[in-house]
Amino acid sequence: MNSLSSLEGAYAVLGGSFDPIHNGHLGLARQILELSPVAKVVFMPNHKHRFKPSELRLSFTERCKNIRLALKPYQNFELWLEDSTGSGYTADLMQRLFLLHPEKKFCFVIGSDNLSSLEQWHNYPWLRDNLFFLIIPRPGAELPHAVLSQIQHQVLKTAPIDVSSTQIRRLIREGESIAGLVPAELEHVITASYRRFYEQKR
Repeated sequence: MNSLSSLEGAYAVLGGSFDPIHNGHLGLARQILELSPVAKVVFMPNHKHRFKPSELRLSFTERCKNIRLALKPYQNFELWLEDSTGSGYTADLMQRLFLLHPEKKFCFVIGSDNLSSLEQWHNYPWLRDNLFFLIIPRPGAELPHAVLSQIQHQVLKTAPIDVSSTQIRRLIREGESIAGLVPAELEHVITASYRRFYEQKR
């Protein structure tokens, strides 16, 4: 079923490393609430990241602390820690959520740039048959019809937000300001955390 109405009251799972969380993540979550009938956006930080494990900078605990502070102003954003000891596979995580919260409906947020490899994801048959995907268009990433025809999904017409965690880490490493890229109340915390990390690595 590819109808947004089926997501009335659902929880949209927004996974990622959030290393660090930034205004792009928060802006995307706001658009998800505006463009769909989901009730909550769940920020689900990865303890293990299957695609870029060597790129993580801050510990899981530090990343969660920053996420918690960033979400304080938002009633419909929540931080969940169910992926703190998980395998790093989306199918395993969502199966666990379905078991832990049978009273809730879930959907999974995915960028269109990940669709071309979706069929190679761990336990893809389960994902295909059981999970509803909210697809976020990415510049230059096509929407492969062969994949879309197999999965339950809706494409949200979100506006692109040009902010990335990689960009923020680079700016801090180079001694530049990250003002406007992260919540103002987190700017000093995030800058200090990464500076400490880079100093320890020298």
